Amino acid sequence: MTHDLTKGDQPPASVTEGAAESEPPPRLCADVLIEDERWQSVEGFSALIPSLAGNTLLAAGLSPDTHALSIALLSDAEVHALNKAFRGKDAATNVLSFPSAPVRNQPGPVFLGDVALAYETVASEAADLGKPVVHHAAHLVVHGILHLAGFDHGTGDEAERMENAERLILGKFGIPDPYAGDSLETAH
Repeated sequence: MTHDLTKGDQPPASVTEGAAESEPPPRLCADVLIEDERWQSVEGFSALIPSLAGNTLLAAGLSPDTHALSIALLSDAEVHALNKAFRGKDAATNVLSFPSAPVRNQPGPVFLGDVALAYETVASEAADLGKPVVHHAAHLVVHGILHLAGFDHGTGDEAERMENAERLILGKFGIPDPYAGDSLETAH
């Protein structure tokens, strides 16, 4: 199932409660592909993605009006297959980012790439962390999009820059610091 991210319902108040009043979410050219129907049980998540994506692009210095991406909500088996095929890692993981190769003189928005989330891993990690699945999944979407925008966490300085950006973006949605007090919070 593909969703046009320029339309849709608002996220539930439980996700945006405490978020600062601001202008409407930025327009975003993107698709959400829900391959594993269990993602629909994560209340408000698919409706939250447009605002998360737009705010993440803005935080990375990119315009949501001129950049596009896709988010794939998959099962562990599907992400496992992608991880094995493209990264040589024979295991599921919570999130994968696949940056697009640059295309010169492309009409329309610049396509940044794809982000894929694995339902079972994300839900299990959220339970282990004592966090709502929607909060953990939101963090992983932001993390994945930041990778598409050129962020990395290979060095301490890079990791600090990326984590600070994640905290700032998630804070706009009233989502607590994903790195506060836990050692399990990792994203790939």
